[in-house]
Amino acid sequence: MWPSENCPPVAPHEAAALRHIRFRPTRLGLGLAVMVGLLWLVGLNYQANLAYIAAFWLFGFIIAAVMQNLRQLTGLRLEWTMPSEIFAGQPAAFTLNAAGNTRRRHLRLVHNHQENWQQWPLSDGMDSLPQTLTAPMRGYLRLPEIRIATAAPFGICTAEAAWTWHSDKIVFPAPIAHDAPPGFHADESRETQAVFAQSSDDLSHLQAHQDGTSLQHIAWKAYAKTGEMLDKRFESVEQNRGSHIISYRDYPPDSSTDQLAGRLCFRILEAERCGLRYELELPSQTVAPQKGQREMALTALALW
Repeated sequence: MWPSENCPPVAPHEAAALRHIRFRPTRLGLGLAVMVGLLWLVGLNYQANLAYIAAFWLFGFIIAAVMQNLRQLTGLRLEWTMPSEIFAGQPAAFTLNAAGNTRRRHLRLVHNHQENWQQWPLSDGMDSLPQTLTAPMRGYLRLPEIRIATAAPFGICTAEAAWTWHSDKIVFPAPIAHDAPPGFHADESRETQAVFAQSSDDLSHLQAHQDGTSLQHIAWKAYAKTGEMLDKRFESVEQNRGSHIISYRDYPPDSSTDQLAGRLCFRILEAERCGLRYELELPSQTVAPQKGQREMALTALALW
């Protein structure tokens, strides 16, 4: 606790302590301190006991006011409630919570080093404050530093502390709307799926044997296991019409990574909206159709 600006910020999941708090007197506090000094001098020069009593009373009041002011911040623990998805450049609704607060506090807060302070009165049962934040870039979320100050209850001094957080929340790329390219690998994807269906001996890709079926189309492995003659089932291109590859190779090679991520993000969201089957292809990673594919694909783009 010092009147300097070198106080360490409050770490995540940590409560504010005296070592985190910077305090400074207000004009009212300075005026009262000067008055205490003058009353002391009057009592000293004129041997006026009443002046001594007033000086000591006023000094005690200042000390009590400073302690009450510091108590507004000590023990304060802040936590963020985040939205399920965050896209770069788009406002997102967050909630700042005073975890476990049981005191009545009169606080002001500001993000980073801005000057537009926001009032935040706290009381038991009312310990949250909605905040709208915009993540400037994709990747891991960078939460702003929060500075909280208070001059309550008497306005004699101002106590201030800063909070910082490290988040593992992922910010998805900002989708860039555009006309999607035809996708020169779409046919390649369908062929691969058709070959898989033809060569698989999984029972889900087999059908009852029909006379006249070519010997190479009979599932001999399944026959050896079950003793039942089955034929391999061919999947036509028509059955896979909705599946396609969303690839970075669909765009000019001189496109920036951020542009590619934004365009691929847009195509993924469109495919999800239309219920299409898709596969995301990146230089060092491929996200195939699977459970949770949407989040996996968007996360891959965010960390690309």
